[in-house]
Amino acid sequence: MHSTPALAPETTIAIVGAGRLGGVLARALRAAGFVVLGPLRREDRAPDADIALLCVPDSAIPAVAFAVRPHARLVAHVSGATPLTDVDFSLHPLQTFAGKELPDVFHGIGVAVDSHTPEALEVAEQLARALGANPFRVDDDHRAEYHAAASFASNFVLTVLDAAEHLAKDAGVDRAHLAPLVRQTVDNWVASGAASALTGPIARGDEDTVARQRAASAEYQDLFDALATATRAVAGRAPHATTADYAATTEEPRA
Repeated sequence: MHSTPALAPETTIAIVGAGRLGGVLARALRAAGFVVLGPLRREDRAPDADIALLCVPDSAIPAVAFAVRPHARLVAHVSGATPLTDVDFSLHPLQTFAGKELPDVFHGIGVAVDSHTPEALEVAEQLARALGANPFRVDDDHRAEYHAAASFASNFVLTVLDAAEHLAKDAGVDRAHLAPLVRQTVDNWVASGAASALTGPIARGDEDTVARQRAASAEYQDLFDALATATRAVAGRAPHATTADYAATTEEPRA
């Protein structure tokens, strides 16, 4: 095994965990020129490697890290939420994976990294760049906030889109017709942030329309109310909002 932090092409990386991310990482790291072992299942014997990259459920990290520690110079996990208690560094791609993606799925995305030592941090950053990604550091003190942000940006968005899909279906509108609206909204958010990009009845202070939307939301009314309250706060931060506008958008929804 090697003893320098430089990631030469002959660097061996054991991918432990054969789930979605494990498979995608194995393909991408091979494409980047590394010697990749795996993806291995947790019950497989741990091979000797320069780096053991754990792509296992968060709850399994302590036990798997303990098992592979004698066989690797550095042990890392790919969890966004788990501290570095049992590993040398972390490498969390800020992306959602279905498991069938090509190696270029990492190109241009962000990867959160952290480590116990400068050497391990250098390895983590080099791995991210070898994948074509952009590393940024998130330490243990901020890991929960970071991972919550990722859930809001991905998981919770899907929850909202699922509600939109069901309501649209009741109106005879296909999911595909909502997709351009979703894409343009995200593009506007990327360009200028939520407050500037916000449109619609809450941004206009049109509470009559908001009330009709709420009444039509059926089993999603609780979700509608929570989102409407949060959206009113966003509207109040809009650069064009006046005191009167904010007052109009802070009214309670009508039943």
